[in-house]
Amino acid sequence: MIDVRKYSPTDPIVREEPYPYYAELRKGPGATYVPADDLWVIPRFNDVGMALRDTTNFSSKGLWALFGGIVSARERPRPNVREFAATQPRMIIALDPPDHIAMRRLVSNAFSKKVIDAGYTDLIRSICNELIDDMLEKREGGTIDLFEAFHHPLPIRVIADILGVHPARRHEFKQWSDILIERQSGRGNSPEEQAAIKNMTAYFAEILRYRKEHRGDDLISMIITGNEGSDEFLTEWDLINFCGLLLSAGNETTTNLLGNMFNAFFLYPDQARKAWHIDNIALVVEEVLRYDSTVQGLVRLTNADVEVGDTVIPKDSIAIVLLGSANRDETRWPDGDVFDIERRSVPHFGFGNGIHSCLGSSLARLEAAVALDVLRTRLKSVEPAGRSIRATNVILRGFSSMPARVKAA
Repeated sequence: MIDVRKYSPTDPIVREEPYPYYAELRKGPGATYVPADDLWVIPRFNDVGMALRDTTNFSSKGLWALFGGIVSARERPRPNVREFAATQPRMIIALDPPDHIAMRRLVSNAFSKKVIDAGYTDLIRSICNELIDDMLEKREGGTIDLFEAFHHPLPIRVIADILGVHPARRHEFKQWSDILIERQSGRGNSPEEQAAIKNMTAYFAEILRYRKEHRGDDLISMIITGNEGSDEFLTEWDLINFCGLLLSAGNETTTNLLGNMFNAFFLYPDQARKAWHIDNIALVVEEVLRYDSTVQGLVRLTNADVEVGDTVIPKDSIAIVLLGSANRDETRWPDGDVFDIERRSVPHFGFGNGIHSCLGSSLARLEAAVALDVLRTRLKSVEPAGRSIRATNVILRGFSSMPARVKAA
């Protein structure tokens, strides 16, 4: 029996397997206070949807508590989040209307499903084949680390090519992305890591200056062109921060999606066999997003006392909107704890909802679908070859290692 009083989103034991805790939380009030962390969690599907859409009461400035390592007050009193957010650069995922609407409008066309599918399908397929060639060449006894060989390098290669980055800089992209993700948990701030981020900032500034004079078909050129034709002009610093967000979020989302997909296959080998032959791969991707959400929650800051179900969350509280819990809500999926790629697909919160629904969702979906299609074409089977290791993050759910045995088709 799970003791929900011991629940904490910062507890490594909970992060390893949060779903039994979510199930107990959904039996309780609309929002539950976690005293040790001084934060609230919202676990039910309908309440999660309400909180994601209610930008008046639930401010995205709360994300700065996460980025600043102050989402939990377990180790020290939390400083004033509003004051901290006011000192930070503009970042689209941490902006409220009207600023968020203006910034998103500038970049939304570049991320439309039509543009993504038409522009990047062949690129993704080509990268997948290159990675599988390397995987099959380097495997020892048929065993590889699927994370290192495929899940992690694929999105790094894709986002680097989309941004028009020279291939020689890809290894730095990986380093920069890892540090940015570490910073989401309040880490990643050593002198060496600070120097690396300084190099990243300088690199993106250089790229932006070059693309202003030499336009190409890369994403940065598209954003610069859209920015110049807009009344809501983004500064160079805004654009640099947006590039950093693309690098970290665009990489980590797909990496986690692929890792969670194959973990589900390992847990449900019958579903893996079906996935190797299913016609509609999109069903597989959507079920993975629902069953084991890459983003488990979004952090919000309450602008007023707000009622969630039968509970009132006080003003200026940190609240985590639990997407991972909502996606297994019994009132929407009676067998939500079961991974079933043939289930009827209904909308979930795998990529959020409302104005902050994931900007790169079409790209992540396309990468996952093409990756699975190429893998099942080139490989006869992929099976676990040891214990996979979960990555540790307050809101992101994925892996840092996944030993596997692969057999060529």
